[in-house]
Amino acid sequence: MEKKAETGSTRIFRATTSSSNAGFTLLELLVVFALIAVIAVFAVPAVSNHYKLNLNSTAREMASVVKEGYNATVVTRQINRVVYDFEKGEYWVESGPSDTLLDAPENQDKDFKRESVRNRRSADRDKDKNDTGAAFAMNRLVTRSKKSLPSGVEFEDVITARSRDPITKGKAYTHFFPHGAAEKTIIHLKDSSNHQISLVIQPLIGKTRLMQGHVTEKEAYEE
Repeated sequence: MEKKAETGSTRIFRATTSSSNAGFTLLELLVVFALIAVIAVFAVPAVSNHYKLNLNSTAREMASVVKEGYNATVVTRQINRVVYDFEKGEYWVESGPSDTLLDAPENQDKDFKRESVRNRRSADRDKDKNDTGAAFAMNRLVTRSKKSLPSGVEFEDVITARSRDPITKGKAYTHFFPHGAAEKTIIHLKDSSNHQISLVIQPLIGKTRLMQGHVTEKEAYEE
């Protein structure tokens, strides 16, 4: 029997490599840098405006909460207050018993300089109860839950008639009294782009004004 040998053919492929490595030309680099600069010119203001919109929106919402807290006080004849929590970036409305002793609101124009010893002691006791919630509890008819500041917005400080210096940590309060007066308060908010806005609460009618920038007490309450 005759055998036929089969032979296979092997194909050999040779890889060819270019001896020259092409790089970026100076013109191409200039074009890339120009594009980056153009994007930055439009992107940075857009981000800044986004934060400013958040800041203004937050201020309007907070002013609305202040108004609702004031109205709740007039209707229920109970003392209410807005709580500003610096550490957690939250705020809400609390209500307390109508017989809670606080400084008489007619003294607010004089920054509580005529505050009685009895009311000072009562204020200290009230401050001690803030942590336990024994005197005040959240008014869920006004704020069902604590409201959080949006990302990039924070409390800068709060100035009240009961504080000698601006409050920058812990908690601050704005009290509303049953006969229609409010505690004189200035809330300063700021965002990541260093935009600032001030909420100015009028002591006699509880109305809140929004003022751009960091407004001083003199500027806020000048005639």
